[in-house]
Amino acid sequence: MRRPMTQLAETPEAIYRLIGLSRRAGRLVLGSEAVEKAARNGQLSLLILAGDAGPNTTGRMEQVSRVTHTPLLVVGDRQILGHWTGQKERVVAGLSDQGFAGKILSLTDTRTEQESDK
Repeated sequence: MRRPMTQLAETPEAIYRLIGLSRRAGRLVLGSEAVEKAARNGQLSLLILAGDAGPNTTGRMEQVSRVTHTPLLVVGDRQILGHWTGQKERVVAGLSDQGFAGKILSLTDTRTEQESDK
């Protein structure tokens, strides 16, 4: 079953640290075209989208997520995502490692539960 798009009110730093670690491990795909191609080839476990992405990019990544049954996580903004990926700005990224993706999704589940308890 496909997970719905997850958007957190505030993204925990642990998620960004895992994104950075996955980049250093060579498990992060960057850029909308590369991410879309990798997702359609079944190579991604998680799509990551900056919260301030434009409507066209957001719509395109939501469609890719639906078609490929890949979870989509919306985090912070393009500057923060870029910082943790070692770039100035980054709007779209994809994780090709199921372990990294699973850990990030488990952190979002915990965070979502905590926010709903308030």
